[in-house]
Amino acid sequence: MPTYVDVHAHLTHEAFAPDRDEVIRRAADTGLEAVIVNGLEPNSNREVLRLAEQHPHVHAACGIYPVDAIAGHIDRSNWTYDFKPPTPFDVDAEIDWIDAHADRLTAVGECGLDQYWVTDQAEEQERVLSRLCEVAKKHDKPVILHSRKAELRTFEILQDLGVTKADFHCFGGKLKLARRIAEAGYYLSIPPVVERADSFQQMARTLPLDRLLTETDCPYMGPDRNARNEPANVTRGIAAMAAARDIAAEEMATAVRENCRRLFGV
Repeated sequence: MPTYVDVHAHLTHEAFAPDRDEVIRRAADTGLEAVIVNGLEPNSNREVLRLAEQHPHVHAACGIYPVDAIAGHIDRSNWTYDFKPPTPFDVDAEIDWIDAHADRLTAVGECGLDQYWVTDQAEEQERVLSRLCEVAKKHDKPVILHSRKAELRTFEILQDLGVTKADFHCFGGKLKLARRIAEAGYYLSIPPVVERADSFQQMARTLPLDRLLTETDCPYMGPDRNARNEPANVTRGIAAMAAARDIAAEEMATAVRENCRRLFGV
Protein backbone atom coordinates (compact mmCIF):
# COMPACT_ATOMS: atom_id res chain seq x y z
CA MET A 1 0.00 0.00 0.00
CA PRO A 2 1.41 3.43 -0.91
CA THR A 3 2.05 5.94 1.85
CA TYR A 4 1.04 9.58 1.68
CA VAL A 5 1.95 12.94 3.20
CA ASP A 6 0.13 16.18 3.93
CA VAL A 7 2.71 18.92 4.35
CA HIS A 8 0.28 21.75 5.08
CA ALA A 9 -2.79 21.22 7.27
CA HIS A 10 -4.68 23.41 9.74
CA LEU A 11 -6.04 20.85 12.17
CA THR A 12 -6.19 23.52 14.88
CA HIS A 13 -9.01 25.21 12.93
CA GLU A 14 -12.36 25.37 14.69
CA ALA A 15 -13.90 23.29 11.89
CA PHE A 16 -12.15 20.27 13.43
CA ALA A 17 -13.19 20.95 17.02
CA PRO A 18 -15.96 18.30 17.07
CA ASP A 19 -13.89 15.37 15.76
CA ARG A 20 -10.20 16.33 15.52
CA ASP A 21 -8.85 13.04 16.89
CA GLU A 22 -11.11 11.06 14.55
CA VAL A 23 -9.85 13.08 11.57
CA ILE A 24 -6.26 12.35 12.58
CA ARG A 25 -7.01 8.63 12.98
CA ARG A 26 -8.77 8.56 9.62
CA ALA A 27 -5.69 10.07 7.98
CA ALA A 28 -3.50 7.32 9.43
CA ASP A 29 -5.98 4.64 8.36
CA THR A 30 -5.93 6.04 4.82
CA GLY A 31 -2.16 5.64 4.66
CA LEU A 32 -0.86 9.07 5.62
CA GLU A 33 2.56 8.58 7.13
CA ALA A 34 3.03 12.27 7.98
CA VAL A 35 0.77 15.27 8.49
CA ILE A 36 2.53 18.60 9.04
CA VAL A 37 0.20 20.92 10.94
CA ASN A 38 0.93 24.62 10.49
CA GLY A 39 0.47 27.34 13.10
CA LEU A 40 -0.49 30.91 12.30
CA GLU A 41 -0.17 32.93 15.52
CA PRO A 42 0.49 32.31 19.24
CA ASN A 43 -2.61 30.25 20.06
CA SER A 44 -2.44 27.91 17.09
CA ASN A 45 1.35 27.56 17.37
CA ARG A 46 1.01 26.16 20.88
CA GLU A 47 -1.86 23.91 19.88
CA VAL A 48 0.23 22.56 16.99
CA LEU A 49 2.94 21.48 19.43
CA ARG A 50 0.33 19.77 21.61
CA LEU A 51 -1.08 17.81 18.65
CA ALA A 52 2.39 16.71 17.57
CA GLU A 53 3.10 15.42 21.07
CA GLN A 54 -0.14 13.40 21.12
CA HIS A 55 -0.01 11.82 17.65
CA PRO A 56 3.16 10.17 16.29
CA HIS A 57 2.43 10.88 12.62
CA VAL A 58 1.59 14.57 13.24
CA HIS A 59 4.51 16.99 12.89
CA ALA A 60 4.67 20.61 13.99
CA ALA A 61 5.36 23.73 11.95
CA CYS A 62 5.01 27.04 13.76
CA GLY A 63 4.91 30.40 12.05
CA ILE A 64 3.08 33.69 11.61
CA TYR A 65 0.52 34.03 8.84
CA PRO A 66 1.22 37.25 6.92
CA VAL A 67 -2.15 38.83 7.74
CA ASP A 68 -1.65 38.02 11.44
CA ALA A 69 1.84 39.50 11.13
CA ILE A 70 0.38 42.94 10.47
CA ALA A 71 -2.66 42.65 12.78
CA GLY A 72 -1.48 45.61 14.84
CA HIS A 73 -1.28 47.81 11.75
CA ILE A 74 -4.70 47.07 10.23
CA ASP A 75 -7.17 49.94 9.99
CA ARG A 76 -10.17 48.23 11.58
CA SER A 77 -12.52 51.09 10.67
CA ASN A 78 -12.07 50.19 7.00
CA TRP A 79 -12.22 46.39 7.39
CA THR A 80 -14.96 45.23 5.00
CA TYR A 81 -14.54 41.45 4.94
CA ASP A 82 -17.10 39.04 6.41
CA PHE A 83 -14.66 37.78 9.04
CA LYS A 84 -13.06 39.54 11.97
CA PRO A 85 -9.59 41.06 11.56
CA PRO A 86 -6.86 39.15 13.41
CA THR A 87 -6.09 39.97 17.02
CA PRO A 88 -2.83 41.92 17.49
CA PHE A 89 0.02 40.31 19.41
CA ASP A 90 3.73 40.91 19.98
CA VAL A 91 5.07 39.61 16.67
CA ASP A 92 8.75 39.80 17.59
CA ALA A 93 8.17 38.01 20.88
CA GLU A 94 6.42 35.22 18.95
CA ILE A 95 9.33 34.93 16.55
CA ASP A 96 11.61 34.61 19.57
CA TRP A 97 9.32 31.87 20.93
CA ILE A 98 9.51 29.98 17.62
CA ASP A 99 13.28 30.32 17.72
CA ALA A 100 13.36 28.93 21.27
CA HIS A 101 11.17 25.93 20.35
CA ALA A 102 12.74 25.16 16.97
CA ASP A 103 14.11 21.81 18.14
CA ARG A 104 10.49 20.59 18.39
CA LEU A 105 9.58 21.75 14.88
CA THR A 106 9.72 20.04 11.52
CA ALA A 107 9.48 23.40 9.74
CA VAL A 108 8.93 27.12 10.20
CA GLY A 109 5.57 28.19 8.82
CA GLU A 110 3.10 29.13 7.76
CA CYS A 111 4.77 32.39 6.89
CA GLY A 112 5.17 34.60 3.88
CA LEU A 113 3.49 37.48 2.08
CA ASP A 114 -0.15 38.21 1.24
CA GLN A 115 -1.28 40.99 -1.07
CA TYR A 116 -4.84 39.70 -1.39
CA TRP A 117 -6.43 40.58 1.96
CA VAL A 118 -4.28 43.54 3.02
CA THR A 119 -2.31 45.45 0.39
CA ASP A 120 -0.80 48.37 2.30
CA GLN A 121 1.53 46.63 4.78
CA ALA A 122 4.03 44.94 2.47
CA GLU A 123 7.11 46.31 4.27
CA GLU A 124 6.10 44.88 7.65
CA GLN A 125 5.12 41.54 6.12
CA GLU A 126 8.53 41.37 4.48
CA ARG A 127 10.27 42.17 7.75
CA VAL A 128 8.46 39.37 9.57
CA LEU A 129 9.10 36.90 6.75
CA SER A 130 12.79 37.78 6.73
CA ARG A 131 13.08 37.24 10.49
CA LEU A 132 11.34 33.86 10.28
CA CYS A 133 13.58 32.81 7.38
CA GLU A 134 16.61 33.66 9.49
CA VAL A 135 15.23 31.49 12.32
CA ALA A 136 14.72 28.63 9.86
CA LYS A 137 18.25 28.99 8.50
CA LYS A 138 19.72 29.13 12.02
CA HIS A 139 18.13 25.78 12.89
CA ASP A 140 18.40 24.21 9.42
CA LYS A 141 14.62 23.98 9.06
CA PRO A 142 12.55 24.38 5.88
CA VAL A 143 10.09 27.24 5.55
CA ILE A 144 6.47 26.67 4.48
CA LEU A 145 5.35 29.67 2.48
CA HIS A 146 2.14 31.53 1.82
CA SER A 147 2.62 33.80 -1.20
CA ARG A 148 -0.83 34.85 -2.39
CA LYS A 149 -0.60 37.68 -4.94
CA ALA A 150 3.04 38.15 -3.90
CA GLU A 151 4.64 35.04 -5.39
CA LEU A 152 7.56 36.72 -7.15
CA ARG A 153 8.48 38.92 -4.20
CA THR A 154 8.40 35.93 -1.85
CA PHE A 155 10.75 34.07 -4.18
CA GLU A 156 13.07 37.09 -4.40
CA ILE A 157 13.31 37.36 -0.61
CA LEU A 158 14.26 33.69 -0.29
CA GLN A 159 16.95 34.14 -2.91
CA ASP A 160 18.28 37.31 -1.29
CA LEU A 161 18.47 35.62 2.14
CA GLY A 162 20.08 32.45 0.81
CA VAL A 163 17.25 30.19 1.94
CA THR A 164 17.76 26.72 0.48
CA LYS A 165 14.87 24.72 2.00
CA ALA A 166 11.33 25.83 1.22
CA ASP A 167 7.88 24.70 0.16
CA PHE A 168 5.55 27.10 -1.65
CA HIS A 169 2.18 25.89 -0.45
CA CYS A 170 -0.92 26.18 -2.64
CA PHE A 171 1.01 28.22 -5.21
CA GLY A 172 -1.25 30.52 -7.21
CA GLY A 173 1.24 32.31 -9.43
CA LYS A 174 2.23 31.87 -13.06
CA LEU A 175 3.50 28.50 -14.25
CA LYS A 176 6.66 30.17 -15.56
CA LEU A 177 7.49 31.37 -12.05
CA ALA A 178 6.65 27.94 -10.62
CA ARG A 179 9.29 26.50 -12.94
CA ARG A 180 11.83 29.06 -11.69
CA ILE A 181 11.00 28.14 -8.10
CA ALA A 182 11.53 24.45 -8.85
CA GLU A 183 14.76 25.17 -10.73
CA ALA A 184 16.02 27.03 -7.63
CA GLY A 185 15.63 23.83 -5.63
CA TYR A 186 12.41 24.69 -3.81
CA TYR A 187 9.27 22.57 -3.65
CA LEU A 188 5.62 23.27 -4.46
CA SER A 189 2.76 21.48 -2.72
CA ILE A 190 -0.57 20.81 -4.41
CA PRO A 191 -3.94 20.44 -2.62
CA PRO A 192 -6.76 18.00 -3.46
CA VAL A 193 -8.68 20.73 -5.30
CA VAL A 194 -6.37 19.66 -8.15
CA GLU A 195 -9.22 17.30 -9.08
CA ARG A 196 -11.11 20.30 -10.51
CA ALA A 197 -8.47 23.04 -10.84
CA ASP A 198 -6.67 23.27 -14.17
CA SER A 199 -3.86 25.46 -12.80
CA PHE A 200 -2.81 22.78 -10.30
CA GLN A 201 -3.18 20.07 -12.96
CA GLN A 202 -0.74 22.03 -15.15
CA MET A 203 1.73 22.19 -12.26
CA ALA A 204 1.42 18.44 -11.66
CA ARG A 205 1.87 17.79 -15.36
CA THR A 206 4.86 19.99 -16.10
CA LEU A 207 6.95 20.62 -12.99
CA PRO A 208 9.81 18.25 -12.16
CA LEU A 209 8.49 15.22 -10.30
CA ASP A 210 11.19 15.61 -7.66
CA ARG A 211 9.87 19.08 -6.68
CA LEU A 212 6.22 18.17 -6.04
CA LEU A 213 4.57 17.68 -2.66
CA THR A 214 1.00 17.12 -1.48
CA GLU A 215 -0.96 19.15 1.03
CA THR A 216 -4.58 19.78 1.97
CA ASP A 217 -4.60 23.29 3.46
CA CYS A 218 -7.55 21.78 5.31
CA PRO A 219 -10.26 22.67 6.02
CA TYR A 220 -9.89 24.59 2.74
CA MET A 221 -8.99 23.62 -0.87
CA GLY A 222 -10.82 20.28 -0.87
CA PRO A 223 -11.89 18.20 -3.85
CA ASP A 224 -15.61 18.62 -3.09
CA ARG A 225 -17.25 22.04 -3.23
CA ASN A 226 -18.65 23.42 0.05
CA ALA A 227 -17.29 20.46 2.03
CA ARG A 228 -14.68 20.40 4.76
CA ASN A 229 -11.33 19.19 3.51
CA GLU A 230 -9.18 16.84 5.63
CA PRO A 231 -5.82 15.04 5.37
CA ALA A 232 -7.38 11.76 4.16
CA ASN A 233 -8.20 13.55 0.89
CA VAL A 234 -4.52 13.57 -0.05
CA THR A 235 -5.15 10.21 -1.73
CA ARG A 236 -7.56 11.89 -4.14
CA GLY A 237 -5.02 14.62 -4.79
CA ILE A 238 -2.38 12.04 -5.64
CA ALA A 239 -4.75 10.28 -8.04
CA ALA A 240 -5.56 13.55 -9.83
CA MET A 241 -1.91 14.59 -10.03
CA ALA A 242 -0.96 11.18 -11.43
CA ALA A 243 -3.74 11.37 -14.02
CA ALA A 244 -2.58 14.82 -15.11
CA ARG A 245 0.93 13.50 -15.54
CA ASP A 246 -0.19 10.19 -17.08
CA ILE A 247 1.64 8.02 -14.57
CA ALA A 248 0.47 5.48 -12.02
CA ALA A 249 -0.85 6.82 -8.72
CA GLU A 250 1.64 4.59 -6.88
CA GLU A 251 4.52 6.21 -8.76
CA MET A 252 3.28 9.68 -7.86
CA ALA A 253 2.78 8.75 -4.21
CA THR A 254 6.26 7.23 -3.97
CA ALA A 255 7.90 10.28 -5.53
CA VAL A 256 6.06 12.70 -3.25
CA ARG A 257 6.87 10.62 -0.17
CA GLU A 258 10.58 10.69 -1.06
CA ASN A 259 10.42 14.45 -1.68
CA CYS A 260 8.92 14.91 1.79
CA ARG A 261 11.73 12.90 3.36
CA ARG A 262 14.29 14.96 1.49
CA LEU A 263 12.89 18.34 2.49
CA PHE A 264 11.42 17.73 5.94
CA GLY A 265 13.31 14.67 7.13
CA VAL A 266 10.08 12.85 8.09
